[in-house]
Amino acid sequence: MFRSAARWVRKVRRTDPSRTWQSFRDAKVINPFAEYQWTSQPYPDYNMPRVADDARPHRTLKAISHHDEKGWWHIIDAKGRDVGKLAAFASQLLQGKHRCDYAPDRVKGDSVIIVNAIHLHFPGHTWDTKIYRFYRNRKTDPRGPKVVTATRLMMLNPSIVISQAVKGMLPKNLLRPNWLRRLYCYPGAIHPHWGIPQVIVPAQRGPELSPDAFTVQDAEAPDSIPDK
Repeated sequence: MFRSAARWVRKVRRTDPSRTWQSFRDAKVINPFAEYQWTSQPYPDYNMPRVADDARPHRTLKAISHHDEKGWWHIIDAKGRDVGKLAAFASQLLQGKHRCDYAPDRVKGDSVIIVNAIHLHFPGHTWDTKIYRFYRNRKTDPRGPKVVTATRLMMLNPSIVISQAVKGMLPKNLLRPNWLRRLYCYPGAIHPHWGIPQVIVPAQRGPELSPDAFTVQDAEAPDSIPDK
């Protein structure tokens, strides 16, 4: 009786998001079916990365495509994007469903680079209630899976959140590792791939004002050539 109760307590602790290790908040009992819901965020505003005051102004192109000898590359800015919608879009690009030569049993997709992963968005209270289970060695390990919340995972590595979302949307077959090799996620706004353009580019200055078509000369000014 006591042994089974202890097992039950350990199982509840592993599956209850409020009892897992979270960051920036104390573990509180979370009821996702409560009458009044809340909106959560992984980081407080003062812990989010900010643009330096002396930095050059930049602008985002949202998404661009680039072709080279290795195929097509799609560079996507994830700032303000929803995790689920962005993962669904990236999984289609990786599988090549947008191509005319799409084949479900072949790797014919494109490569995807996602930047600004730290600015991803989860709706509602998902940051507090969503949990991830990572099996240490095998599913028969007596310790069970390592359970972390989305907030804790975001603090460890923001790129894992979108990577896990894309991995879950790809077909569970032998081709999935090959598709995932073409996915590159970075928390910051700049990617390190040489020769591939950035989606965050310096802002161009506006056109200079054209000079006046007419010149104004003071009537009282003396003439340059004296009269003879």
